Amino acid sequence: MKRLEWLFNRRLLALALGLLVVAGLSAIQTLPRAEDPHLVARMATVLATFPGATPEQVEALVARPIEDELRTIAEINVLESTSRQGIAVISLELEDAVTNVTPVWSRVRDKLADVAPTLPDGVQTPELLDDRGYAFSIVAALRWTLDAPPNPQLMERYAERLEAAFRNVPGTEYTHRFGVAGEQVEVSVNPLELNALGLSVGQLAATIEASDGRRTAGEVVTDGHRLTVGLSGEFDALDRLRDIEVATRQGQTVRLGELAELRRGVQAPPAAVALLNGERAVFVGARMAPGQRIDRWVEQAQQQLAAFADELPIGIAVEEVFEQASYTNQRLSDVAVSLLIGLVLVVAILFLTMGWRSAVTVGLAIPATALLTLAFFKPLGIDIHQMSITGIIVALGLMVDNAIVMTNALRERFLKGDSALAATRDTLRHLAVPLLASTLTTILAFMPIVLMPGPAGEFVGPLAMAVMVALVSSYLVSLLLVPALSPMLLAKVADKPPTPSGSGISHRIKRGFRRTVRSALCHPWAAMIITLCVPVGGMALMPTLDVAFFPPADRDQFHIEVRLPPASSMANSEALAHEVEAMIRELPGVTRVSAFVGESAPMMYYNVLTNEDNNPAFVHLIVDTTSLQITNERVPALQQALDQRFPQAQSVVRKYEQGPPFKAPIELRVYGDDLAVLSSLGLELAGLMHQLPQVTHVRAGMQRDLPRLTLDIDHTALSDAGLTPQRLAEQVGAALSGQSAGMLLEDTQQLPVRVRYADEWRTNAEQLAALRLVSDQVAEGLPLAAVAEVSLTPAWSAITRRNAERVQLVQGYLVADALPAVSMAQLDAKLQAALQSGAFQLPPGYRIETGGEAAERDEAVNQLLASVVLLVIAMVATVVLAFNSFRRAAIVFIAGAQAMGMGIVALLLSGHAFGFVIIVGIMGLVGVAINATIIIIAAFDDDEAARRGDIEAMLAVISGPTSRHIVSTTITTFAGLIPLMVTSGGLWPPFAQTIGFGLLLATLVSFVFTPALYRLWVSRPVDV
Repeated sequence: MKRLEWLFNRRLLALALGLLVVAGLSAIQTLPRAEDPHLVARMATVLATFPGATPEQVEALVARPIEDELRTIAEINVLESTSRQGIAVISLELEDAVTNVTPVWSRVRDKLADVAPTLPDGVQTPELLDDRGYAFSIVAALRWTLDAPPNPQLMERYAERLEAAFRNVPGTEYTHRFGVAGEQVEVSVNPLELNALGLSVGQLAATIEASDGRRTAGEVVTDGHRLTVGLSGEFDALDRLRDIEVATRQGQTVRLGELAELRRGVQAPPAAVALLNGERAVFVGARMAPGQRIDRWVEQAQQQLAAFADELPIGIAVEEVFEQASYTNQRLSDVAVSLLIGLVLVVAILFLTMGWRSAVTVGLAIPATALLTLAFFKPLGIDIHQMSITGIIVALGLMVDNAIVMTNALRERFLKGDSALAATRDTLRHLAVPLLASTLTTILAFMPIVLMPGPAGEFVGPLAMAVMVALVSSYLVSLLLVPALSPMLLAKVADKPPTPSGSGISHRIKRGFRRTVRSALCHPWAAMIITLCVPVGGMALMPTLDVAFFPPADRDQFHIEVRLPPASSMANSEALAHEVEAMIRELPGVTRVSAFVGESAPMMYYNVLTNEDNNPAFVHLIVDTTSLQITNERVPALQQALDQRFPQAQSVVRKYEQGPPFKAPIELRVYGDDLAVLSSLGLELAGLMHQLPQVTHVRAGMQRDLPRLTLDIDHTALSDAGLTPQRLAEQVGAALSGQSAGMLLEDTQQLPVRVRYADEWRTNAEQLAALRLVSDQVAEGLPLAAVAEVSLTPAWSAITRRNAERVQLVQGYLVADALPAVSMAQLDAKLQAALQSGAFQLPPGYRIETGGEAAERDEAVNQLLASVVLLVIAMVATVVLAFNSFRRAAIVFIAGAQAMGMGIVALLLSGHAFGFVIIVGIMGLVGVAINATIIIIAAFDDDEAARRGDIEAMLAVISGPTSRHIVSTTITTFAGLIPLMVTSGGLWPPFAQTIGFGLLLATLVSFVFTPALYRLWVSRPVDV
């Protein structure tokens, strides 16, 4: 007995409360903050350029050797390559079980270094891009403000300075520039003049590079010094390049400046182009390292941006186009307001249902539990973001559960005249184990979400983790703080005269409740059958529910992917980008439009795929609006408008999506070897997709739709000219694409020097036949037409491989807010019908699998269910050990199964789709229902007559403190979820409504089914 006296030491209580407040408030100030949970970046991209090579050559000579080398890394789950003209883009996706990706990416780099020497000459060293898996924290744009034509070179120089300024912000992890055309020094030659001197582009480039004096020539070591020997004449200015002496075949020398035109500027065509509201711009993105407060980091980055803006010259302005802190603050603010509203509602209901003394006791337990929960966040590695705070809201009703049980039990003891010490001792003796069992079973109900690997688990897992921490905190507070407060708040209830029963509404409700429960106890079989009809009906109607993996994000921003024909040039794509951008900016509610040509836009949301590198036929636009409502209004209409106005391009208007990323909402993958067969099958499947009512666009990736100029070589004439096919390809490639000729060092900048034909010879296909060739046997060169005939033929635009097999990806895009699962089910039905009727035939050796949202959803659900069986066994063991009875444990889990059905009924009534977050909500509902059932069984076991099956005794137990506890817990949990039920957006209302209304329905299980089954199965023989 003396061991409990320390609970009533008021000085100790004051110190404990003070420590709790300090720990909780300190956690609020120091815990990292972000908009969304930190997802492990398991995706990366390998880029390997092979200038001038066809997709077939890129696949055979670049993509396959790299794939074969990387497939030896066991952690790689998906290896997908796309071979396009002159480049291989290889996407890597690691296994979901991998949480530390750094060692894996290090091994990938080692493998790439091993395979690089085996690749053909002309293939640039493969580059691994593993920094794209997270959204930027801030993005700024440098734009041109003068009426004169923009100076991209100057803008890019200042963009480098801004990037350096962002790197100087403490805690910066990664920076990158977008819309960088790429500076270079171009040596432009006339082929006729060059050939007259007996020179080729390659020979001229080699002469220039050999003239660069930027080399060391060893060192002189004396007794006291070491002196490095260097050469003068390094390329440090254009005049130095112009003065290079070039030896001709005739034995003469000529200055480079007399032979060629030299100019310093950006590449033509540019590597990439960016536009901000129609003006040429360069974007700079910076990302905060994990484990920090986004609001503080962004504030420091904005200070650097403001200081940088003051240093800009006239003609260049900098503009902040995105920062994550405002989204984070708004989202956390909304969730915090929901938490406060829920807290107020919960406390108000407690005052109405429990009286002010009990309400104050439980009301004090709520903030104490919340503060203790936040204090646990830091050692457990949980950050503050929308998921963790929402987890506290979900746990709000659960927080008061244990406190209500303890408060009611102590109150009853005080009414019987027990002292504070005796009341606490008896209450802890009877309730400590059942409360522990109910807490553990609820924790185990959420455990599959925490244990689930992969992006879906990492996104929703913090919510479940916050609930679990709140449950542990609630248990500790109910066993320690509530008894400590009882002498001051609950002990005086015995002095209060009993309240007359009265005859008002409350009395009539109680009388009706008692009649209902008595009827259930008198007719247990009928009560059980009637109660079972509701959850069984819900389960039976479950196939009629629409299915959605995750709802769209609530964002005042959306993006547009525009794909032109594969042969489109950068100039054509840029012109279209200007037109699309101008059209969008005219729409009401649009505040900013950013366009990126030839590359993906900066990642401004956590799950957008960015793998369109070096693709001149691709335009990516980011559209900012004034509100979420405007976004929802503009997206459907804009999709139709773009399709009508720009039929030459495929424009897909997309909202940001929650959950793991996927390329397209619906996708079919056809595996096989023959490109022609895959192309044909892809077109047939695309035709099936086009028949679906909600599909807007369909893409079949591998098609022979790229026009290509083919050189039909006359090998006899080529041999007579002293040339080989290899030398012919080298000369033609150098003349058209250019030949590298060293670097120009300008201060700290290194500008590549490139030699190539003048524009009029490279940009006109008709001039290709007149291109001049040089050989030792031809004095002044000869035209290309003398050794080859030029013809226009179709070629493959891209070749895709997945896990070392060729694959045709057929992707479908839907109207805004359409459910992919519905369209996927329709497509599957059409495909099966076509296969059965013979309208669609799959050749031997070819197979089809599903991708898109459906594949991601199935994988996430399978991972979630993988650990459920083990955890159910753990829950059974916990309840069996708590009650020392298998029958009581069976009652508990039958009630939990019914709660699942009640959740489905609530979802049917709300009209929402069945998604991954709903599964999480139903798991929480099952935990709450199990908790209530354990409390009822513990109350029956605690009463001798009720344990024997006496109806009046069981009725007294149910209608006494037990009913007050369950009703209070149900109402407070429902009230705590009300702010989430009525909030805007598509993520939380379905979740909260399913739990809230499902919990109301679950009271049937608590008050009708559980007592009836207990009376039949536990208090009497089974055959009664």
